[in-house]
Amino acid sequence: MGGFNLPISEDLIVISTALLCKQEAASIPSFCLALYTGAILSDYLVYFWGWLLGRGSIRIQFFSKLINKERVQRISDQLEQHGFLTFLFGRFIPFGIRNIITMTSGFVGFPFYKFAAFDAIAAICNISALFWLVYFLGKRGSLVMKVVGIIALLIFIGVCIYIMGVKKILMTPRNKNSGTL
Repeated sequence: MGGFNLPISEDLIVISTALLCKQEAASIPSFCLALYTGAILSDYLVYFWGWLLGRGSIRIQFFSKLINKERVQRISDQLEQHGFLTFLFGRFIPFGIRNIITMTSGFVGFPFYKFAAFDAIAAICNISALFWLVYFLGKRGSLVMKVVGIIALLIFIGVCIYIMGVKKILMTPRNKNSGTL
């Protein structure tokens, strides 16, 4: 359902599954396989929605005003440079960040094979961490993951603000008299 950008929390599904496995002695391997498969397939759908938007197959006026070739290239370069860490940390941040990263990857044409590998590893790390925290610690484990996610979100926002500040400092306006001597 997340592949269609419906507001269904992947984390809530993982938490529910872990609690169900603990209480009902359900098959952990088959439930975990279902969680991983669902998460990966959902991300593939979001990636291809972004890919269709990027190719112009789907036109949304809002995107055409925000996106230009320079921004697409800059995002693409950043994904190439920091791709795996972006996916790994983005997976732990709540509030839809993983969908934004996934759709943006498709939109800017980030190579699918890299996306699939990075996303699969990040999904396994995130789902496993949340599942086992909740399985062993119960609802307190989900609280720990939420705190970790919120801290990761704050760090992400701080890094973005820092990067934007550094770019403003480094990109001084050209002096009108610089071309004349």
